[in-house]
Amino acid sequence: MKNSFASKLSVEAYPGNLNLEITEPEDLQAFENLTASKGIEITSEQPSFCSAVCYPVLIAGKLKGAIVFLLVDDYPKNKMELIAPVHIRKTLPLNAGDILEVEIL
Repeated sequence: MKNSFASKLSVEAYPGNLNLEITEPEDLQAFENLTASKGIEITSEQPSFCSAVCYPVLIAGKLKGAIVFLLVDDYPKNKMELIAPVHIRKTLPLNAGDILEVEIL
């Protein structure tokens, strides 16, 4: 999938991602509206991995990355996975419970 992220999203994904929990009702509604919209589909090259729909974003106003929304039936509606070319948590630096701005591009 890493090659697909690079070619379709122009993001050389750092190994691993940052998982966010969306807790505010208005943010959750906006995220549900986003994930219901057309994104960039990434199809897994390996049968053991699922496909995803991705949305290019700007993380904390400085890191270009993407939301990766996995296409699985039981995927949590309030979970946002982010990828970027760097280790997001260390680059920003973030602690558990911090609020993070994610702007859809």
